[in-house]
Amino acid sequence: MKTLTLWALLMSFTGLTAYAQEKFSTKRVVNDNTATGRLRHPFAMVLGPDDSLWITERRGYVIRMNRVNGGKTELLNIRNKVKFTTSGATGIKQDGMLGIALHPDLFLTGKNFVYLAYTYDSLGLRRIKIVRYTYQRDLALLTNELTLVSGIPGSNDHNGGKLAIGNFGSVGEPDYKLVYSCGDGGANQFGNSCDSIQSQYIPTSTQIASGNKVRYSGKILRINLDGTIPADNPDFSGIGRSHVWSVGHRNPQGLVFERDMNNQLIPGGRLYSSEHGPASDDEVNVIYGGGNYGWPRVAGKLDNNWYKYYQWSNNPGCSSYPGECSSTQTTYGIAEGAFFISGHVNPIFDLYPTTPPGGAACNWLKNPTVAPSSLIVYPFNNRIPGWENSLLMPTLKAGAVFRLKLNASRDGSLSVSDSVIPYFKETALNRYRDMVVANDGITFYLLTDSVGATSGPIPGVDGGITDRGCVLEYVYTGSLMALGDDDHPLLDPRLYFRIYPSPATDYVHVQSKRNVSKPIFFKLLDSGGRIILTGKQNRDEFKIDVSKFHPGLYIIQLFNGRDVLEISKKIIVL
Repeated sequence: MKTLTLWALLMSFTGLTAYAQEKFSTKRVVNDNTATGRLRHPFAMVLGPDDSLWITERRGYVIRMNRVNGGKTELLNIRNKVKFTTSGATGIKQDGMLGIALHPDLFLTGKNFVYLAYTYDSLGLRRIKIVRYTYQRDLALLTNELTLVSGIPGSNDHNGGKLAIGNFGSVGEPDYKLVYSCGDGGANQFGNSCDSIQSQYIPTSTQIASGNKVRYSGKILRINLDGTIPADNPDFSGIGRSHVWSVGHRNPQGLVFERDMNNQLIPGGRLYSSEHGPASDDEVNVIYGGGNYGWPRVAGKLDNNWYKYYQWSNNPGCSSYPGECSSTQTTYGIAEGAFFISGHVNPIFDLYPTTPPGGAACNWLKNPTVAPSSLIVYPFNNRIPGWENSLLMPTLKAGAVFRLKLNASRDGSLSVSDSVIPYFKETALNRYRDMVVANDGITFYLLTDSVGATSGPIPGVDGGITDRGCVLEYVYTGSLMALGDDDHPLLDPRLYFRIYPSPATDYVHVQSKRNVSKPIFFKLLDSGGRIILTGKQNRDEFKIDVSKFHPGLYIIQLFNGRDVLEISKKIIVL
C-alpha cells in the first residue's frame, strides 16, 4: 500500500477547475440564495432512493431537497434537543446535528430507518448520541426516535460526526453495520488546550462494563443497527470489545464505503476516511478494524518530518496555548519516530507533509492545509474517462473538490504526478461541507457552509463567503465512455425488461437491461390492487418466488433505483 505525499502540486491549483479536456456546466445554485431559501448551517448530505437530497442542519433539522427545483421539505425538527453553540454574530462552534445515514433498504417494509448523530446536553456536559428514526413516507416525516448509543464525548470542536452504513456480509445475506467517526474534541489546542487527547487510549474493562465512553474520543466506531457491540469488533488489549473499530484519529469528517458501478454498496467493501491535520498532514485513510492511525503521536505518514507532539494539557501554562507552530512545540515536542505504535497504519494520501511557512503565524487559516470535510467514492467506470478508481474530497479552506486517484486494487494512491486534481474552484469563495454524485455519474451536488469560520483562535471571523447554505450543481458536459440510464421515461419498457413465464407455478424470472439504475424494487399486487410482496435486487437477473400464492391474476411492478416505475405487467399464477 503506497502513500502519496503532495504539497507543491496543491499550492499551484488556484483558479484551476479541471483537466483541460474535461468540461463542466457553469454553477447552478439549486435552492434560493436568499434568507428564506438558504440552509441553516448544513453539515451532511446524502442521496435518497427517491433521488432527492437529504441534508442535516446543525440547528437540529433534517431537510429533504428536490434537486431539480430546490424545494425543501422539513422531515425533522428537534431543535429543542440538539446542543448547538454560536460564537459571535457570524461564527458557530462544531456541535449540533451532525451525520446522517439512510438504511440501504429504505422504502421497503420494515426497513424505513434513518440514522442520525447529534450533540446534546447531559448534566451540563456536551455529549453525542446516535439515534434511529422511522421515515413515515406518506407524511414526509421522521418519527419515533430510538437511541442506539449515547454518552459519547462531545465538544465545541473536532466532533468528527459522520455516519455511514456498510455491508459486512454478502449480496444475498447482507450484514449491515453502522460506523461513526468520533473526533478528539479539539483537545490540546485553542480553548481546549488543557484537555487531554484520548485518541490513543483504549476503553478499560471497567469502562466497557459500566458504559463509560470517555475513551471513544478520537476513534471510529462500528455499531450493530440496534446499537449493540458487534461480536467481531477488535479486542485491542484482551480486556473486552467495545464499539471502537479503529484508534488514533484527530478529526475524521469523511467516511464512506466502496460502491459498485450501480452506486450500490460492495459487500465487504473498503471503508475510507478523510481527516483534518494540524498545521500539516491532512490525511485520507483506508480504515481497518484494529488499526491505529497515529494521532497525536503521528500526523500523516510516520516520516519524522516537521510535526512533533507536545502535550500542552500536561503543562501548567496550558491555558496560554501559543499554537502548534510555536517554538515550544517544535523545539520540545516529541518526534514521531520516538513512539512505538502497535498496528500503525499510514494514510494512502498525506497532504502537505512538509514544514508550514510562517513560523508561529502559520496557525489556523494560514496553515497550508485544505481541511477535508467529507469524502465520497466515485463508483462508475463507464462514465467520465479516467475517473474510475477515484475518491472525491470536498474541502473547507481550499474551497475546491480534489479527485484522488487510487491504484487498481483501491487500497493506495496511484503513484503518478497528477494523483490529486482540484475541481470546482471558482473566484467565488465557498466552504464545501459535503458532496453527492447522482446516479447518472455526471451530476455533482456540493453543500456549502453558512459561515466562513467555525471554531479556532478567532471565532466569528466570517471571511466573506459567496454561496451561503446552498446546494450547488455541476454537470459534466464532456465526452462519455458509455451512456447509462437517463432521467426520461422508457419509450418501450419491453426493450429493458423481460418478465416470464406466465402462467407461472414456482418462480417468476426478471431480466433487466444492464444500464437500468439499481437497485430494482419490485412489488407484487393481487387482482384487487393490494400489495402482497415487496423486495429489492441489485442484479440484472433475479427471480421472485410465487409458489405460496393462490392461483390467480397478479400484477408485478418494477421500479428503478430512482423510485421511478419502469414497468407494470400482469401475470398468472397456477
